[in-house]
Amino acid sequence: MAGPVLTTGQLADLVGATCEGDRDRELRGVAALDRAGPDELSFCRGGSWARLLPATKAGAVFVHDLDPPDGTVALRVKDPRYAYAVAAAQLVPLAWPKPRIHPTASVDPTAVVGEATVDAFAVIEAGAVVADGAWIQAHAFVGRQAKVGSHTRLMPHVVLMDGCTVGDRVWLQPGAVVGADGFGHVIGPKGPVRVPQLGTVVLEDDVEIGANACVDRAALDETRIGRGSRLDNEGWFPTRDGGSMDADGYLFLEGRIDDIIVRGGENISPGEIEEVLLEHEAVADAAVVGVPSEQWGEAVAAAVVVKEGRSASADELRSWVKEQLRSSRAPERIEFCEELPYNELGKLLRLRVRAQLLGEAP
Repeated sequence: MAGPVLTTGQLADLVGATCEGDRDRELRGVAALDRAGPDELSFCRGGSWARLLPATKAGAVFVHDLDPPDGTVALRVKDPRYAYAVAAAQLVPLAWPKPRIHPTASVDPTAVVGEATVDAFAVIEAGAVVADGAWIQAHAFVGRQAKVGSHTRLMPHVVLMDGCTVGDRVWLQPGAVVGADGFGHVIGPKGPVRVPQLGTVVLEDDVEIGANACVDRAALDETRIGRGSRLDNEGWFPTRDGGSMDADGYLFLEGRIDDIIVRGGENISPGEIEEVLLEHEAVADAAVVGVPSEQWGEAVAAAVVVKEGRSASADELRSWVKEQLRSSRAPERIEFCEELPYNELGKLLRLRVRAQLLGEAP
C-alpha cells in the first residue's frame, strides 16, 4: 500500500522515535513484517510476531526493545503499535472524496447539507443538519432533526436516528445504530410495560463506534459518549485500565495503562508508588509520572504536597520508597508543590503534572 514518500528520519521525528540506522532511507508504504520490502515500514510489539522479525526485509520497523536484522532501520519507541498508527496515516492517507450528492440519494428539502459527500441511496430526512466535510456513505440513514458534525464519516448502512447528534471527526463503522430505542420495561400488574424512550444520543468529537454496534437513546435525558471514546464491534468500551487477577478470581485495578512508566524495559505502575508515598507521615498528596531519561528511556518522577506543619526532603522520601518497594521504583526526581491539578470530577491530571515537572506548563 503506497502513498507519499517519507524518510526514516522524518518518521522518527514525527513520533519521537530514536532512529538507529540510515535517517535518509525513503519509505513508500506499509506492510506486515513477513511481507514488507526495503521501501516499506512495519512494526513489532513482540509476542508471536517477534519470530518474524529476524527474517523481515522491511526498510524500517518500529520496535521497543527488540532488534531487527542488519539492513533494517530500527525506530525505537515506547509503543510500536501507536507509532505505526501515526506513521501509517501519513504514508497511506485516506482518500476523502470531494463534496457531492449522488443522484440516487434522498435528501429532504428542509435538510441543511453543507459541503459534504452523500453517496448512493443514502437518506437524509427533514430538518437534519450535515456539516461541511462530512461523508455519508451508501445506504446510510440520517433521521429527522439529527446533526452530523464536520469531517464525520457514516459508513454504509449506518443509522442515525431522529434528534441524535454526532460531533466532529466521528467514525461510525458499517451497520452501527445510534439512537435506537432501549429495551426498557417495568413490571406492572398485568406483566411487562414498555418504558417510552424519549431521550436522545450525543456523540462528542472524535468518537468511533464499531460495526453493527448500537448506542441506545435515553429514556428522558441523553446518552452521551464522551470525546475520544471508542466502542468496539460488540459494544465494549476499552477503559485502558490495568490490573491483575489473583488465584481466587479477584480483580485488582492498578491504574491506567496509559500511565505506565517503562523504565529500562520494566513496566512500573505509578499507583503503587503513590500509595507508598501517601503512607509517609509528612505527605498529603502525591503524583508519580514518567519523564524522559537518556539512560532508561523513562525515569520515575514525583510531585509531592507536604502536610501543613510537616517537612520531608527528597532523599528521605526516596529512601522511604526504597524500603517499601524495590530501588527501581524510587523516584529519581521529586518536586514539592502546594497542590496537584485535578479536574472538576476529582481526577488527577497527570499530563499537567508531567508538563510542570518538565517545565512545559506554569
